[in-house]
Amino acid sequence: MSLKIYLDDCAYARQLATLLQAAGHEVRTPAEAGTSRRSDDVHFQYAATQGFVLLTKNPGDFEALHRAHPAHAGILAIYQDNDPNRDMSYGDIVRAIANLESAGIQLPGMFHVLNAWRY
Repeated sequence: MSLKIYLDDCAYARQLATLLQAAGHEVRTPAEAGTSRRSDDVHFQYAATQGFVLLTKNPGDFEALHRAHPAHAGILAIYQDNDPNRDMSYGDIVRAIANLESAGIQLPGMFHVLNAWRY
């Protein structure tokens, strides 16, 4: 299954976008959406109105937006320790999304932490 994934400013990296596309996902970046350097509300609203699952490395703010506005295509959050030995690599992120999909987990209206799907 392929997803429509929107990378917010803190999750965007060209290499991650390329890997997600290679895995069959449609990827939209802040530059493509015209939302670069905008507030979290703008990123959330864009993803929600366009039907994209939002991928972020800013889980706290987006979990609050999710609770306030649960009508969205889904949020995939990544927690970071700012330690390269523990943080998820781009490959880990792509595999975690595949693991979540393989498990048949519902995404619309849900907030999922990808770190739990890294195996």
